[in-house]
Amino acid sequence: MQLMTLSKRLQTIVDDIPKAEVLADIGTDHAFIPIHAIQVNRVERAIATDLRSGPLQKARENVAKYGLCDVIDLRLGDGLDALQPGEADVIVSAGIGGHVHTAMLRAGLDVAKAAKRIIFQPMNAGHLLRQSLDELCFHLVEERLVLEDDRVYEILVAEPADRTDPLYDDIRHDARSLAQAYTYGPLLMREKSALYRLRIEREIEKLRSVLHSVEQSDNDAARERAAALLTDIQNLTILVDEGRGEAR
Repeated sequence: MQLMTLSKRLQTIVDDIPKAEVLADIGTDHAFIPIHAIQVNRVERAIATDLRSGPLQKARENVAKYGLCDVIDLRLGDGLDALQPGEADVIVSAGIGGHVHTAMLRAGLDVAKAAKRIIFQPMNAGHLLRQSLDELCFHLVEERLVLEDDRVYEILVAEPADRTDPLYDDIRHDARSLAQAYTYGPLLMREKSALYRLRIEREIEKLRSVLHSVEQSDNDAARERAAALLTDIQNLTILVDEGRGEAR
């Protein structure tokens, strides 16, 4: 059977799946990740879940097409509710919002804690997800950025632990630094890759656009907002400059 080809984003996720017996893909959509993960012998079996029957039917068709009906269990369910603790060694959830990931993690904490590794690819609100992972005693072991269709995606790889993440220990006393680390990723901030700099440069552009609009108003609220935006832009500019210096 022909090997399923993945997008760069999904391939990066599969690359972070360690050798394991069972993978659970939450919000599987077309079941691309579990199909490919089994084909390349990352995992022996998979559980693929989705909240909606439509995508799950498409997943069922793809699983049958690649002859994997015996090793991929398709389930209709919301978040981690479709799993029992210990059923999956690795849990993946990609392509949904960080708010949803966070709610899913907190609601299914017993399932998440029983896995050896959990991989998230949030479409937004990564800061909420990182904060929850920290508070719930998961340690980040890898953070990746992927550029696909001119959009920068982030991938978070975490493993359960018995304490909060030591990556944040040195900055817990500093609210601004902690917020930055939750937003931009402590490992990504350490690595300072070209994509990391691009991501922050794009954020600065957005803030400057908002600042331009705010400056059209002349009232106390607008002036306070403008001052806050300028501070944010200055702080992000420092991060970009640090990244350029590290790259030289």
